Amino acid sequence: MKTTRTAVVLVGALALGWLAPGCSKPREKISERDRKEAAMLASEAQFAINLREWARAEGLLARTVKLAPNADTWVALGSSRVRLGNKAGAREAYQQALRAFEDEAAVDEKRVEPWLGQITVLALLGKTDASRALVAKVAKRFPNDSRVKNLADPKQFEAMLADPGFRENAL
Repeated sequence: MKTTRTAVVLVGALALGWLAPGCSKPREKISERDRKEAAMLASEAQFAINLREWARAEGLLARTVKLAPNADTWVALGSSRVRLGNKAGAREAYQQALRAFEDEAAVDEKRVEPWLGQITVLALLGKTDASRALVAKVAKRFPNDSRVKNLADPKQFEAMLADPGFRENAL
């Protein structure tokens, strides 16, 4: 189903976009050593996620965001915390992800991905009205983007929220 695929692509793109350029510490330069260690930890965390070892993944992701924080890793950390039943920790991680996506959008206003990230994280936080409002704003800003057009369709947006993969990660 196209809707399910869209939700999985949105959440998967966020959760698997380890150490994406433009999503790192906004004010601090990350050393090459820290970047390499974070990449290794993120890879190990992805392996733990594949095995559904949420506690292991959570620990690795927490270490990763200390070394080289970025929106995608914060989302993955939030997701692992949701699965461990740590809703307060998940909320904190998702809020960090939202701030990182906002910062990234401010730096490069021509890229749609940070906006899509914000839409998704707002929905994961249970702020569906804010997420819908942002969809409308982004649809005006990026009228030709197929991903935005898809989310702007109320039926598709509701299907994303109802998707089991999305709901597993949502608060």
